[in-house]
Amino acid sequence: MIFNLTDKQKVNAVRIIAMLSTLLMMLYAPELWITDKNFPVIPLFDWVPIPTSPFDTILAGIFFVSQVVYIFKPKRLLGWFVLALYIYLCFVDQNRLQPYFYQSFLTLFAILIYPKKTEARKILFTLILIFIATYFWSGVHKLNDIFYEQWMHALTKHFSFISESLLLAFTYAVPWLEALLGVFILSNKTRKIGVIGIVSMHSIIIVMLLYLGYGFNVIPWNLQNISSVIIIFWTLKTTSFFETFTDSKSYQKGLIFLFTFILPFSNLFGGWDHLLSFSFFTSKLDYYYIQIDDSLKDKLPKHVQKYYRSNEHMTVLYLNEWAGDINKVLLYPQPRVAKKVEQYILSFADNPKKEGLIKMVVYNK
Repeated sequence: MIFNLTDKQKVNAVRIIAMLSTLLMMLYAPELWITDKNFPVIPLFDWVPIPTSPFDTILAGIFFVSQVVYIFKPKRLLGWFVLALYIYLCFVDQNRLQPYFYQSFLTLFAILIYPKKTEARKILFTLILIFIATYFWSGVHKLNDIFYEQWMHALTKHFSFISESLLLAFTYAVPWLEALLGVFILSNKTRKIGVIGIVSMHSIIIVMLLYLGYGFNVIPWNLQNISSVIIIFWTLKTTSFFETFTDSKSYQKGLIFLFTFILPFSNLFGGWDHLLSFSFFTSKLDYYYIQIDDSLKDKLPKHVQKYYRSNEHMTVLYLNEWAGDINKVLLYPQPRVAKKVEQYILSFADNPKKEGLIKMVVYNK
């Protein structure tokens, strides 16, 4: 029974669930992990070597198989190999840095950075930081007017049968409720309420995605968090509200704290990527379309022209639609990534430096 697991068993279960989630997403979005496809690959640095076919497929296959083996044979060397491959593959294409892959990476990293004989309780408390940060920061980053406006618009569109005052109250409550879930799981008195709230939230998200018919790529992640939160927190007993932070201090825990609290805090001032700051489904994420001049639109490849749309008599290319169809995930929402796509489009022009060929537009703000 999952309610009778030891700390060591909890750590192992969360490790396996994290990899299963990644494996499911790789099966759902195989083209995300290869470079020979009809969407530009966006390396983090220009000097990163990009494998071409068939080596990209071989690397993706090695990444997949090594995770399967690591589930059954949790050897430290193999675990580090999986993480090293993950880092390289995400350096090759930043679009792979989706929140679910990032969380799974941090989960494995939090386990592997400790020596083999480390007490399981110490590792468990380090893993807990990831889940606290996930809900706390996801709520905090939603505290802005644009989120309220967009969320209210979406609710009234899909739930027009509910009174506007109730929808408005719920809209303003969402950021606070989500941030509080991250706080509730810190205390023995409120932990079960937090778990029930988290499980309910993810369950509602899954039902809504199935109802709306899109966003299936995040379903494994929601299932991952539901199962992991129940396993870790339902029977967890702590001596104080702050024990998660103060118990078992170590440089390993400090590293995870850096990625789960310090860097996400810096995102409030634009210092760290949005998705890596647990800024999920907030107005901070930029969604782009490119206006394409008539002199260029016929020069682009047919696989790009397939996604042409008309907007105010202009030919436009919605990057999320294009990326979503090929990669099965949205474009990584950072300006540097959109700029790389812009350069890719311009590379087909006779004179890429000519003014007015394209115009990048952020359409969700």
